[in-house]
Amino acid sequence: MTVDLVVRNGKIVTPYDIVEAGMGVDNGRIVLIAKDTNLPEADASIDAKGGFVLPGLIDAHVHFRDPGNTEREDFETGTKAAAAGGVTTILEMPISTPAVSSAEIFERRKSIVERKAVIDFGLYGGAGQDSIDEIRKMARVGAVGFKTFLQKPQKGRENEFRGIYATDNGSMLRVLQETGKTGLISSVHAEDNSIIEHMTQSLKRAGRTDPMAHIESRPDFAETISISSLIILANAADARLHIAHMSTKEGVRLVGQAKASKQRVTAEAAVNHLMLTSEAMKKMGSYAKINPPLRSREDVEELWKGLNTGTIDIITSDHAPYVQKEKDQGSDNIWNAFAGSPQIETMLPLLLTKVNEGKMTLNKLVKVTSESVAKIFGLYPKKGTISVGSDADFVIVNMSGQKKIDRERMYTKARTIALYDGWSVKGLPVLTVVRGRIVMNSGEFTGKPGYGAFIRPLKSLS
Repeated sequence: MTVDLVVRNGKIVTPYDIVEAGMGVDNGRIVLIAKDTNLPEADASIDAKGGFVLPGLIDAHVHFRDPGNTEREDFETGTKAAAAGGVTTILEMPISTPAVSSAEIFERRKSIVERKAVIDFGLYGGAGQDSIDEIRKMARVGAVGFKTFLQKPQKGRENEFRGIYATDNGSMLRVLQETGKTGLISSVHAEDNSIIEHMTQSLKRAGRTDPMAHIESRPDFAETISISSLIILANAADARLHIAHMSTKEGVRLVGQAKASKQRVTAEAAVNHLMLTSEAMKKMGSYAKINPPLRSREDVEELWKGLNTGTIDIITSDHAPYVQKEKDQGSDNIWNAFAGSPQIETMLPLLLTKVNEGKMTLNKLVKVTSESVAKIFGLYPKKGTISVGSDADFVIVNMSGQKKIDRERMYTKARTIALYDGWSVKGLPVLTVVRGRIVMNSGEFTGKPGYGAFIRPLKSLS
C-alpha cells in the first residue's frame, strides 16, 4: 500500500517504553508502527534523524482571550505559539468577553476558533452560580469539561468572568451536582474567596503595595481550605473533580488522601509553579504575578514529588497573556497588575531541560502532558498516544539541542511579558505534526489558520 506520510529513524516514546520504530500515516491517522525496513511507500516522508518522537502535547489549561481581548492574544497567534512549543491540542478556558456561560455563547466562540486555529482545540464551558441551567446544554454542544472560579473577578474584568464563578460552598455544591450529571470533568481554581478578601484588605490598610504583598494576600491555606472543601462537596455530588494549577504541599497531601480513598479527583501542576518560587516576585515584580501565587521551595519540591508518584496527574501551561501595560501598571502598586503570564511556547523546552537534569523521565513527561490529559478529558485514544488508529499528532524533539529562550522570536502577542527570556534550555521541539500535517518545522510556522479541528469528548451527552 501507499500512505500519505511515513516517519523514519525515530525513537517513539510512550509512558512505558522507548521504541526505535517508524510510522505510517494516512488520512490524518496512524495506520502502521513498524521498523523502518517494513514501512510502506509514501507520498511524503519525515526523517526524525534519531530524535525522540513524542505524542503531541495536550495543554488542558490555556487562556487565549478571544473574543473580547484580542490585543492580548487571539486563536491564531495563540495556536501558532502552541505549535512552536510542541502542543497539538489545546483546551481553552471559558474566560472571554462574554464569558462562556451558555450554550449559545459556546457555539459562537467555537465558530470563531474554527476560522483561526492552526492546531486542534476543545472548549470548556463556564460553570458558575449564575449558569446552573446552562451546564447540561453546554455538555450537549461539546464542552470538554467545565471550569469554575471560587473568587470574585478583579475590578475591570467582570464581563470576562460573569457566570463562571461560585463564591460559597452552597453554590459550588449546586454546580458540582449539575456537572456530575454530565459525566464531564469539573476543573476548579481552588483559592478561598473570603480568605483572599480578608488578607487583601488587611494588607491594603497597612499600606502594602510591594510585589510580596500579592504572595501574602493569597496564603497557602487559602488553597488548602478550598481543596479540602471541594473534595467533600464533589464526593457528596458524585462529581469528577479536577484541581487546576495546584501549588502547595498541603494540596498534594489532600489529593493523595482522596485518591487513596478511591475518590474521583485529579490534579494538575502549572509550569510556573514547577520552575519558580516566590523569590521570583522580588526580581520580576508584577511580571511574576500569577494566581495561585508562586510558592516556597518546599512547595515546589513537593509538586515534583507529586508528579513522579502519580498524585498530580498532568502538567499545563496556564497560558495567560496580557499587553505589557497591564503588567507595568503594577510596577508601583502590585494590586493594579493583572495576574498571569504566557507559557505555552516555553513549556516543553523547560520540561525537557528538567528531564535532562533528572527531575523526571521522558516517559513520565509523555504521560503527564499527553496520555493522562487525553484520558481525563475523554479524548483517548483519539488523542494523547502514538498508536494505530489514533490521530497522527506528534512532536519530534532533540534532547541534546540547546538554546537561550528569546522572547523576540516568540509567536505569542504577549512576548514582551514572557518570564523566561534569556534562560538556557536543553531539549528542543524541532517539528510539530497535527493529524499528519507539519505545522511547525525548526521554529518556522508551516501550518494554516483554520486547519485546527474542534474536538469533543468521545462519550458525551447527546
